[in-house]
Amino acid sequence: MATLTQGAVARPLNPIFGRNGLVDKYFYFSMSLLVAAIVAWGFSYTVSANLFHPAIPRPTILYFHAAAFSSWVLFFILQTSLVRTHNVRWHRTLGWFGAALGSFMILIGCSTGVIMARFDTYQLHLPG
Repeated sequence: MATLTQGAVARPLNPIFGRNGLVDKYFYFSMSLLVAAIVAWGFSYTVSANLFHPAIPRPTILYFHAAAFSSWVLFFILQTSLVRTHNVRWHRTLGWFGAALGSFMILIGCSTGVIMARFDTYQLHLPG
Protein backbone atom coordinates (compact mmCIF):
# COMPACT_ATOMS: atom_id res chain seq x y z
CA MET A 1 0.00 0.00 0.00
CA ALA A 2 1.46 3.32 -1.03
CA THR A 3 1.01 6.43 0.99
CA LEU A 4 1.12 9.92 -0.30
CA THR A 5 2.58 12.52 1.96
CA GLN A 6 1.07 15.92 1.90
CA GLY A 7 3.28 18.79 2.72
CA ALA A 8 2.05 22.22 3.54
CA VAL A 9 3.98 25.15 2.29
CA ALA A 10 4.75 27.41 5.20
CA ARG A 11 3.92 30.99 4.38
CA PRO A 12 5.14 33.82 6.52
CA LEU A 13 2.39 35.38 8.61
CA ASN A 14 1.29 38.77 7.42
CA PRO A 15 1.02 40.99 10.52
CA ILE A 16 -1.56 43.26 8.91
CA PHE A 17 -3.84 41.16 6.70
CA GLY A 18 -3.12 37.60 7.87
CA ARG A 19 -5.05 35.56 10.37
CA ASN A 20 -4.93 37.35 13.73
CA GLY A 21 -3.41 40.31 11.95
CA LEU A 22 -4.28 43.91 12.64
CA VAL A 23 -7.24 43.98 10.23
CA ASP A 24 -8.59 40.67 11.51
CA LYS A 25 -8.50 41.85 15.11
CA TYR A 26 -9.88 45.36 14.75
CA PHE A 27 -12.07 45.31 11.61
CA TYR A 28 -15.53 45.05 13.18
CA PHE A 29 -14.74 47.36 16.08
CA SER A 30 -13.34 49.94 13.67
CA MET A 31 -16.39 49.64 11.44
CA SER A 32 -18.71 50.16 14.40
CA LEU A 33 -16.89 53.38 15.26
CA LEU A 34 -17.02 54.43 11.61
CA VAL A 35 -20.78 53.81 11.50
CA ALA A 36 -21.24 55.92 14.64
CA ALA A 37 -19.14 58.73 13.14
CA ILE A 38 -21.06 58.66 9.85
CA VAL A 39 -24.42 58.69 11.65
CA ALA A 40 -23.33 61.60 13.88
CA TRP A 41 -21.98 63.52 10.89
CA GLY A 42 -25.04 62.82 8.75
CA PHE A 43 -27.60 63.89 11.33
CA SER A 44 -25.57 66.84 12.67
CA TYR A 45 -26.90 69.10 9.91
CA THR A 46 -30.59 68.59 10.69
CA VAL A 47 -30.99 67.33 14.24
CA SER A 48 -30.77 70.71 15.94
CA ALA A 49 -33.31 72.52 13.76
CA ASN A 50 -35.68 69.59 13.23
CA LEU A 51 -35.53 67.68 16.51
CA PHE A 52 -34.22 69.84 19.37
CA HIS A 53 -35.50 73.28 18.30
CA PRO A 54 -38.30 72.79 15.76
CA ALA A 55 -40.58 75.66 14.77
CA ILE A 56 -43.58 73.28 14.93
CA PRO A 57 -43.42 70.60 17.65
CA ARG A 58 -42.72 67.14 16.26
CA PRO A 59 -44.69 63.99 17.18
CA THR A 60 -43.47 62.25 20.31
CA ILE A 61 -42.71 59.05 18.44
CA LEU A 62 -39.88 60.83 16.61
CA TYR A 63 -38.05 61.31 19.91
CA PHE A 64 -38.51 57.63 20.78
CA HIS A 65 -37.23 56.72 17.32
CA ALA A 66 -34.15 58.91 17.79
CA ALA A 67 -33.45 57.38 21.20
CA ALA A 68 -33.93 53.82 19.91
CA PHE A 69 -31.65 54.39 16.91
CA SER A 70 -28.97 55.97 19.08
CA SER A 71 -29.24 52.99 21.43
CA TRP A 72 -28.87 50.66 18.46
CA VAL A 73 -25.61 52.31 17.33
CA LEU A 74 -24.21 52.31 20.88
CA PHE A 75 -25.23 48.67 21.29
CA PHE A 76 -23.38 47.83 18.05
CA ILE A 77 -20.22 49.42 19.45
CA LEU A 78 -20.67 47.58 22.75
CA GLN A 79 -21.14 44.21 21.07
CA THR A 80 -18.08 44.57 18.85
CA SER A 81 -15.97 45.70 21.80
CA LEU A 82 -17.13 42.69 23.84
CA VAL A 83 -16.04 40.33 21.07
CA ARG A 84 -12.76 42.20 20.66
CA THR A 85 -11.99 41.83 24.38
CA HIS A 86 -13.00 38.12 24.29
CA ASN A 87 -16.06 38.54 26.51
CA VAL A 88 -18.13 36.21 24.37
CA ARG A 89 -20.36 35.14 27.27
CA TRP A 90 -21.50 38.75 27.84
CA HIS A 91 -21.80 39.23 24.07
CA ARG A 92 -24.16 36.25 23.79
CA THR A 93 -26.15 37.24 26.86
CA LEU A 94 -26.64 40.79 25.63
CA GLY A 95 -27.50 39.40 22.20
CA TRP A 96 -31.01 38.68 23.45
CA PHE A 97 -31.39 42.36 24.29
CA GLY A 98 -30.15 43.10 20.78
CA ALA A 99 -32.78 40.82 19.29
CA ALA A 100 -35.50 42.61 21.24
CA LEU A 101 -34.09 46.03 20.33
CA GLY A 102 -33.88 45.02 16.67
CA SER A 103 -37.52 43.90 16.69
CA PHE A 104 -38.50 47.15 18.36
CA MET A 105 -36.52 49.11 15.74
CA ILE A 106 -38.57 47.55 12.94
CA LEU A 107 -41.85 48.43 14.63
CA ILE A 108 -40.90 51.95 15.64
CA GLY A 109 -39.25 52.63 12.26
CA CYS A 110 -42.39 51.74 10.31
CA SER A 111 -44.63 53.60 12.74
CA THR A 112 -42.43 56.69 12.66
CA GLY A 113 -42.41 56.67 8.86
CA VAL A 114 -46.21 56.61 8.67
CA ILE A 115 -46.73 59.19 11.40
CA MET A 116 -44.10 61.56 9.99
CA ALA A 117 -45.62 61.28 6.49
CA ARG A 118 -48.97 62.33 7.95
CA PHE A 119 -47.26 65.09 9.93
CA ASP A 120 -45.55 66.42 6.80
CA THR A 121 -48.83 66.37 4.87
CA TYR A 122 -51.23 67.80 7.45
CA GLN A 123 -49.03 69.98 9.65
CA LEU A 124 -46.27 71.19 7.34
CA HIS A 125 -48.50 71.07 4.22
CA LEU A 126 -45.77 69.48 2.12
CA PRO A 127 -46.90 68.02 -1.23
CA GLY A 128 -46.90 64.28 -1.86
